[in-house]
Formats: sequence, structure tokens, C-alpha cells
Amino acid sequence: MYGIVGNGETCAFISIFDSLDWLCLPRFDSPTMFARALDSERGGSITLWYEAGGSILPFETGKQAYVEDTNVLETSTAVGDDMVRTIDFMPFGERRLWRIIGVSGPQRFRLMFDLDPRPDYNRAGPDITVTENGVMITGPGQALYVSSTEPAVIKKRRISFDVEPPRTIPLLLTYGEHPHDCLKAAESRDFVKEYRVEVERWRRWAAQANPVFELSPRLHYYYMRSLLILKLLIYDKTGAILAAPTTSFPEIVGRDANWDYRFCWVRDGAYCAEALALAGMREDARKLLDFLLGIASDDGKPYQYPLVSVDGTLEGTEEVLIDTLAGFGNSRPVRIGNKAVDQRQNDLEGEVVHAVYLYDKYSGDTGYAKEHFGQLARIVDYVRGHWREKDAGIWEFRREHMDYVHSKTMCWAALEYGAKIAGRLGHEDRAAEWRDEAFIVRDDVLANGWSERKKCFKRSYQDDAYDASVLAVPLMNMLPVDHPKVHTSIKSITDHLGTGGLLKRFEEEPHAFMLSSLWLAQVMMKRGRAVSALDIINRAARYASSDLGLFAEEYDMYYQRLVGNIPQSFSHEEFVKSIQMLLGKE
Repeated sequence: MYGIVGNGETCAFISIFDSLDWLCLPRFDSPTMFARALDSERGGSITLWYEAGGSILPFETGKQAYVEDTNVLETSTAVGDDMVRTIDFMPFGERRLWRIIGVSGPQRFRLMFDLDPRPDYNRAGPDITVTENGVMITGPGQALYVSSTEPAVIKKRRISFDVEPPRTIPLLLTYGEHPHDCLKAAESRDFVKEYRVEVERWRRWAAQANPVFELSPRLHYYYMRSLLILKLLIYDKTGAILAAPTTSFPEIVGRDANWDYRFCWVRDGAYCAEALALAGMREDARKLLDFLLGIASDDGKPYQYPLVSVDGTLEGTEEVLIDTLAGFGNSRPVRIGNKAVDQRQNDLEGEVVHAVYLYDKYSGDTGYAKEHFGQLARIVDYVRGHWREKDAGIWEFRREHMDYVHSKTMCWAALEYGAKIAGRLGHEDRAAEWRDEAFIVRDDVLANGWSERKKCFKRSYQDDAYDASVLAVPLMNMLPVDHPKVHTSIKSITDHLGTGGLLKRFEEEPHAFMLSSLWLAQVMMKRGRAVSALDIINRAARYASSDLGLFAEEYDMYYQRLVGNIPQSFSHEEFVKSIQMLLGKE
């Protein structure tokens, strides 16, 4: 398992063995420099070893923890009678990664960093140059400089330190597109000052969050970790948020079920804006909404593309198969880019309108909806004229488009919550038009999206499979939670998709899915069953997150392991929303 550190531009994964196993340069969706997480032999890493008694030995499994209310990571392990503690952090907004190794104990030994760079997903060979203070590594459009202020023996692929405890060894990684970028970033080398600044910066940010101390300390921990991870996944230059910072961590290990999530999905961005607004993080919620509204098209469908790169373009979104990496657990193929970019997904406009509605309701920024009403009106007007069209649905099935109940429900949400915003701003005529159309959408879903045989809302008008996405019907308040069709749908879905107290997305899927599981918790809260909801939330925290509080996309009950890309933004944001609903917000 891994801990993650980041700086609002990219992130690094640090293993419990103290190795750096994932780093894309220069930004989240760039090619990898190190990808051992996807291929233990050919992926590349910076691995920590020690030499004692003439033997070179790996670090044993350590313990990891974040400095409280920060994204500063500590990894501790024993080396004989010595204790080695590594502090990893990336100063926010700076192109630096500090690895600070502190050693205490009676022994003297040699500490070694083995450098195994594999630029561009191992598709290019690195150029490695030894300098007086470090090692310069370059690949196509990538440069990384590894250096230290402490005396070291520097070779082409190894940096060694003779350690006589107690001693602190700072290792600095600076990066950019060109070598001179790295050297410039390495000019500031006061790691003690930067550590203190970074801890204080994260704690100031975390202090903005609405507290949840009335819940257990354990849930409070996962709540705060979720917020901190969401902040870590935001590309600071634009406000885009990643679905996850990884690609090809498989949903089913050993099979072709892996995707690149290093992009901003409109839907995920809207969900995350809602979570941050509910939690009191107004500035970041607004930044996400600004990005989403900024990429809306002025012509045709506002969200023609379900996902974009972190700079708002389609750069890098074309799906390509990589044969130079074996894949996690030999799960081939490794993919970069995502074919879903070309899909039609009709729920997106509703997700954004609903996010603006919740932001308007809970953030205190009452002028935002008024400022952007022109954009919102165009979005809602488009939905009014196009909600009958088929699409690929929320789960992005790569098959013929259908009339998905979830998509229709979110079209209803665009009209209904657009009407609420319009009414608050005094646009009564628009509100009436949109509300009238919302009634038509709802009646259409009731007429065509219901399976009398299964006593459950269908996945789509053409497919009566059980599907957790229809929980949007009560979650969006299209029908009240005590409506007979909602009541029997919840029972049917729970009976057929439940697994270990959590919920799958659909019957074809073997694992519990965090998004749908936490949706079920929120529905339970709306039904007044807070104890059941709390049980689901606790199970999600226990099963689907690491010891560091990183939520995966899914949980494999059989093998008891996290699966899918991690950390998954919509798992974290739904956890935050679930906690806020427990406290009375919805």
C-alpha cells in the first residue's frame, strides 16, 4: 500500500518499504518517470537500501502516517536497533519533493538510494548525468534532479550516505521539462523551513473545514483525510480535479478492467464541488465550479466531452495501449487516455446545475448563481430541448446508447434545480417553464423506467437490470423517499446488489463500489434510518480505505483488498457528503 504526497501539479506514491513507486512529470497526467506500482521489474522507482555487515538489505515493512491535518507523510521502519524515519512532502506550488531521512540508534551503516528511472511509461531510455551534488535524469519532455546537501558517494544510479546516528539526511528531487528547470528549483534547500511552512499551510487549510466532532474520532479522521486528499487532487493552476491520480490500477486483478483516471470528469468535479461546499471549503468549491462552467460550450451540448485534461483541453485524452509495462498484478493492457471522452453522457448538465444549487444554498456565496445565471440558463434550456436523447450512462458502458434512468433523473435535476435558482433570483417565467418540463421528465421516467416485474426502477428503458444508479431518484428528490416505487426499489437493489453490507453498481460487477455504497447510506438517512446509514459509512471506512485513509474505487470482499484506481475522488467526496448528511445537510 502507498501514501501519497503532492503539490497541486503532480503527486508521488511512497510505499511502506520507503520506495518511491509512482511519479508523473511534470504534471498529474504526464508520462511516468517511475511506475513500479504497475510493473515491479520495468516500471522504475527510487528504492532505499542499507548496508550492514557487508550485506545490502532492503527495508522491511514500515509504518506510515500523515502528520495530523496535513499531507506530509511519515514512514518509519527499524534497521536492527536503529529507527529510520522518512518524511516526504512536496511544497505546494513548488516543483520539489523532499525526502528527509532521520536515523536514530547505536549502529553505523550505509544508506543507499538506487535510482531506476523509466521515462515515458518505460518507452524511452533515460539520459543520466552525475553532477557534483547529485544526478540529473532526463527523458522526452521530462527532467528530474536528485541531490542532497549532505556528503554523499554519487554514482550514475546510486546515491550513498555513511550514517552514524543520530543523523538527518535530506534528499531533494526537483523536476521540470528541462534540466535548467530542475537546477533552478533546487536553489532553495532549507528543508527545515520548508517542512514547517508546509505543515502550517496544510493545517490552516484544514482548519476551514466544518467540524464533525459529534461523531467518533475515527470517522472524524477519515472525514479530514478525505478533504485533504480532495485538495491534493486539484490541479491548482485551473481548478480541475482528478478522478484519481493513477492509471490502470485494475477493477478486477488479472483482467482487462483498467482505465486511466488522470483527467477531470465533469460529473466528478461537480460532486467534489458539492462536498467541499458542504464542508465549508468555499474557495476550493468555487474554483471547481469556475472550471466546470469555464469549459461549458457556448454552442450545442454544453458538456460535449465527459472528461477533459487538467488544463481544460482534450490533450492526452485519446486512449492508447501501453505494452512496455506489465500492469498491476499482470492486469493488461495498461492504458493512457480514456475512450469515454467521446461518449455522450446526458447527466452532466444536471450534475453541474445541482452543484451550483448546493453551493448557493450552503456556501454563503449568494452572488455566485446570479453572476453565472446566463450560463446556467443556457445549460438548462439545452436540457429542456434534449433530455429525450439516448446516451452512454454514468457507468460509461461501451455499447449502444440507451435511455438510462439515472441520466433522465439528472436531466430532471437540471430543470428542477435550475428552476429553484431562477425562482430565487426573480426569474419566475424561466422557473415556471423549467419546472413544467421537469414534470414531463418525471412522468416519462415513471412510465418507461419502472419494472413492474422486478418492482424496481430499471437501469434503462431498454434494460431492466438492477443498477444502483437509480438511487438518484430519491437522492435528487425526484420522488420522495417514502414513495412506494422508491421503497421497493431500495429493497430490490439492496437484496440483489448488496455485498458485505456494502453495494455493487450492478450484478455483473463482483466488487463493492464505494460511490453506490455511500449513496445507499445517504438514502438510508433520508428514510430516517441513521443507524443503518452509519453502519454503511463505517463499513466503507473499514473495508475500502487504507490505513492512511485513502479510499479506493472498489473493495474485493473475497480477497479482502482495495481495487481500482486510488485515491478515488468520488469515493472521498461521497464520504464527506455522507458525513455532512448525518449532520443534517442535504
